[in-house]
Amino acid sequence: MLEIIDVILHDYTLRNVALGSSILGTVSGALGTFAFLRKESLMGDVVAHSALLGITGTFLLIYMLTGVGIRSETVLVLGAAASGIIAMLFVSNITKSSRIKTDSAMGIILALFFGGGMFLLTMIQQSDIDNKTGLSSYIFGSAATMSHENVIMMSILGFIALSILIIFRKEIKIHTFDAEFAHTNGFSVKTLDLLILSIIVIAIVIGLQAVGVILMVAMIVAPAAAARQWTNNLWIMVVLSAFFGLLSGFIGAVASSVVDKLPTGPTIVLISTSIFIISVMFSPRRGILSSLIRNIKRKSKIELSLVLENLYVLGLNHDVSTETGHSSKVLRSMNKSNFNTVKSLNLLRRQGFVKELYDDCWVLTEAGISRAERVLREKGQLDD
Repeated sequence: MLEIIDVILHDYTLRNVALGSSILGTVSGALGTFAFLRKESLMGDVVAHSALLGITGTFLLIYMLTGVGIRSETVLVLGAAASGIIAMLFVSNITKSSRIKTDSAMGIILALFFGGGMFLLTMIQQSDIDNKTGLSSYIFGSAATMSHENVIMMSILGFIALSILIIFRKEIKIHTFDAEFAHTNGFSVKTLDLLILSIIVIAIVIGLQAVGVILMVAMIVAPAAAARQWTNNLWIMVVLSAFFGLLSGFIGAVASSVVDKLPTGPTIVLISTSIFIISVMFSPRRGILSSLIRNIKRKSKIELSLVLENLYVLGLNHDVSTETGHSSKVLRSMNKSNFNTVKSLNLLRRQGFVKELYDDCWVLTEAGISRAERVLREKGQLDD
């Protein structure tokens, strides 16, 4: 571990990749929370894929104006951001002016912009324009080429996006959960929509170099989806999502540097997805495993209650205080549900609610009688 830290501190390339990936994970995780909660995860996909058209279109525009192919990361990122915002504005106009639903409109615009970006990219690659090498890396990402200037730019954009989120946290929170309530309280829904879209666009464009337009949507959705499994509090979810994103970016960057021929972008996405899977499986409230355990406990509780009730009902034909027992076969015949009656009886015996007079002859204890009466009262089957 100390060796890895030492390498990160002294290796220029790895330091830039680790810092840049960590910033990307933190920003995309925090801001992706609102896309996830607004059920607009596909919006991240549209913006990310649309960015390719902005990158290639900006590159061609600069070439036509200057006659030289200039690769300025800052300018290309601005072009990507503009393209993403324009794409989502098109989606909004389509849904408002026609009967096409939002998801269909997003699919149409995604295909149109990404197809346009691929078309321009192919044209550029087949031309003799200078400095065209490396544009295709925006498709799948190329974190290894990240420079110190790129990290600074990502830090500035990320700081701006997070600052906007903090400043307008109240308005964004209200709009996320109840847009109509926000409108009735005097907030401009269009302005808030544009504000949320803008910060999500920032989160996406700063990650294009690291993970590319195709995989970027995972960095928006996966950390937020993982964080949602652990909490119901919005701001705790935002912090957790940012932490999961940071963890994914840092571990992915380090892992790709330690293991030969391991691409950074896909590794970051795989780490993020792994965190999501772990959260879905093991989170205490929403996890599959915890739900399974709760269901097993609930089923066992129901089965124990049924056995207690049946013993009590059988005892009513005698005196429940006498030592008249009944076999597990009789108890099993009284239940439509197929469960292990002997196992339930043994559990009840350990709890002190039943006792076995002799081989397979069971009777309620005093505690068992009280427990059975309480269960029947709760069901309304026994008067107080």
